[in-house]
Amino acid sequence: MVEEEAALLGFLYSHLGQVADGNLKKVMWNATTVHMARNFSPSKNAGNKTAEACEQKFKMLKKYYYAVTDLKCVASGFAYSDKSGAMITLENVDLWDHYVKESCYHQRSIMPPE
Repeated sequence: MVEEEAALLGFLYSHLGQVADGNLKKVMWNATTVHMARNFSPSKNAGNKTAEACEQKFKMLKKYYYAVTDLKCVASGFAYSDKSGAMITLENVDLWDHYVKESCYHQRSIMPPE
């Protein structure tokens, strides 16, 4: 799945010139669909490559990005590394609980459905 996500982001990055008003147009999502379907066949976990699926995957990755950025740059009391993650331990679990409660991310699920 990481390979697909990297391909999705790479394709979108290579077409940044086609962004209008900060958003990708439907035609760009359709081109993304063609690119992804050409390079990755549908699987049990990934499903069909549709414009809507590509857009939703991008939105989910964007939420993850902002959540991690928030932890790295804004949330005090946490150590964060790209290799180890947030490093939440028993010593800072109360701080984590407070962060989750107060964070702008607690209202919205940033985890993929199981």
